[in-house]
Amino acid sequence: MMSGDITAYSLPARAICRASTFLNYLAILGVIATLAATNFDVFSRYLFDAPTSWATEISTYALVVGIFCGAAHTHLKEGNVRVDLLLMWVSPANRRVILLIAAWAALVFTLIASWQSFLLVLSDYKNGSRLLGLLLTPSWLPKLPIAVGLLVLSGALLVEIERVAQYAAGFRRSFPYLLMLVLAVVLVGLGVKPPLLPGTRFDFGSLAIVLAVVIGASSNGPKVLLGVGVMLVGGWAAMYLGKHQGVGFVTLMMGLVIVGMLAAGVRIAFVLGLVGILSIYFLTPIPFPVNIPGRIWNSTSSFALIAVPMFVLMGAVLMRSGLSRELFAVMARCLSWLPGGLAHASMAGCGIFAAVSGSSVATAATIGGVACPEMTQRGYHPGLTYGAVAAGGTLGILIPPSVPMIIYGMTVGVPITAMFIAGIVPGILMMLCFTLVTIGWALIMPSAAPRTSAVQAPLTRASYIDTLLLLLLLVLVIAALYAGLATPSETGAVGAFIALIICAVRGRMTLHRFLDAVAETVVVTSFIFLIVAGAHILTFGFDYLKISQSLMASATEGSLGRWQIMLIILLVYVVLGMFLDSISMLVLTLPIVFPLIVSLGFDPLWFGVIVVIAAEIGLVTPPVGMNLFVLQGISRDVSIRTIALGTAPYVVAMFVAIALLCVFPEIAIWLTRHMK
Repeated sequence: MMSGDITAYSLPARAICRASTFLNYLAILGVIATLAATNFDVFSRYLFDAPTSWATEISTYALVVGIFCGAAHTHLKEGNVRVDLLLMWVSPANRRVILLIAAWAALVFTLIASWQSFLLVLSDYKNGSRLLGLLLTPSWLPKLPIAVGLLVLSGALLVEIERVAQYAAGFRRSFPYLLMLVLAVVLVGLGVKPPLLPGTRFDFGSLAIVLAVVIGASSNGPKVLLGVGVMLVGGWAAMYLGKHQGVGFVTLMMGLVIVGMLAAGVRIAFVLGLVGILSIYFLTPIPFPVNIPGRIWNSTSSFALIAVPMFVLMGAVLMRSGLSRELFAVMARCLSWLPGGLAHASMAGCGIFAAVSGSSVATAATIGGVACPEMTQRGYHPGLTYGAVAAGGTLGILIPPSVPMIIYGMTVGVPITAMFIAGIVPGILMMLCFTLVTIGWALIMPSAAPRTSAVQAPLTRASYIDTLLLLLLLVLVIAALYAGLATPSETGAVGAFIALIICAVRGRMTLHRFLDAVAETVVVTSFIFLIVAGAHILTFGFDYLKISQSLMASATEGSLGRWQIMLIILLVYVVLGMFLDSISMLVLTLPIVFPLIVSLGFDPLWFGVIVVIAAEIGLVTPPVGMNLFVLQGISRDVSIRTIALGTAPYVVAMFVAIALLCVFPEIAIWLTRHMK
């Protein structure tokens, strides 16, 4: 969305872009501070027996800075994900209308969340509140980045509206900014306790925000106004009807509202947050919007969460180092004797690289960029070439460190280290299933995988050293986790630091590449935790309505058996995975599904392994399958259809792995018990 040249934008838009860039620099510093403080604490503790009293808190506060100060820049860089299914099939004119509706609807969430966050900051400042901890930090200080970040994110949405509307310079182009300026004056004038509208349960501040959004949407034409009106009124109507028809009906209504907003192109984080706000305003006896910033803070201010940006940073550093080329070359030499040798090499490379990066999409892009051209040049069938890499990228969900597993453990309260241990044997099982598929493909259709004795590029001593160092990093990360030498968060930080040292010593890392890696980490971290924050707001309604308890009661009283319910849940995850990324799917569904799973007697670790596999199937399944589109970007000559057909046998293998885990659940949990 945002290019290097912003001169075509209006003056307010340029100011917002510059503000987002400045905040993004602060976010980059936040990630670097997290990395430095955590490593300092670990090395100080083990080398000098002198643990710090400040590193944990500073790292946590720096994480909050990284998430919210990077939010606006992430949005302008198209980092916040949305479901594009409807947008792909409509005309450009209708696409523009839908995008404008989505942006204005998202503004309702960001404006209310930002406004309430500022009120919380002011309240904490006036009351002299301090956070519990050794530093006794004034509570307003680490919460301020949330308020400022959400405010500039609202500005980024206005920039998106200007870009999509494509109005010429003039009043119509500047109107949304003037409108928001008037809104800011009104909100300041209302003070810290806005009065209620007489005879209603709503405060003037919330109504002013909704009114401003409706007026702003009208400036983009009647279709946009109608769309925003339908979305807001429809959300209200669904909540109102559901409130008077019982928990089952309101759950259905909330689900329909979420699906409708997702289909309309509203970004996932904003959908979850907006529906959560609707539930706070319309389902509770007394609207209590101050819960909004509180839930945002609670969902993003835990030291355990820094595992996500640290493992992402480790992968980003390695991705920019060029080690993937050496890794693939060595794997190709070692596995050339197998039928379909290069396909095995690409999957082995994906498995190893995914293990140290924690990202399936990044792995598919990195290894695919090396392996796919080589396999194509050697005469491999395009389906096998791209299918093997797309499937191999999904191995990162099980081989630690795995970001989806971190999100799962964080959401349901399962120890992350235990989740990592539980994923090892299933990861090996899935790799064996992929190997059998590749061998079978090569034997049944020899022309799809010509036999080669060696790769064209000669292997050097440096290639072996680079690969051994990468494997050593993987071993160190896993050993530190399983030996209990460090927490997952500390392991991620130390792993990122060691990866940086390895790449620097090998001459593969410069300051520019490092800063690029940190900037990418900010984007990924921001989009993940905006989704987490939105889901945490949404669960307020779930908790108030006791949806999970009602679902458990219905399942207990119903005629379906536990395995029939499990089959339905898995099918739902597979279908959702075709449209949502795994992170969004997990944080959206687990608050409802997990209590049901526990009540049915299933092991939480086993279910975690099962659910992340089911979720990641969507990465290689149309219509959204991220890995498919990433690989198509490597070679525009290969269609999505060809890549999807190539992944089909591997998708079957993933279902086989799930079936084996259901029949033999000990596959997932015996190692965890043994390690204990």
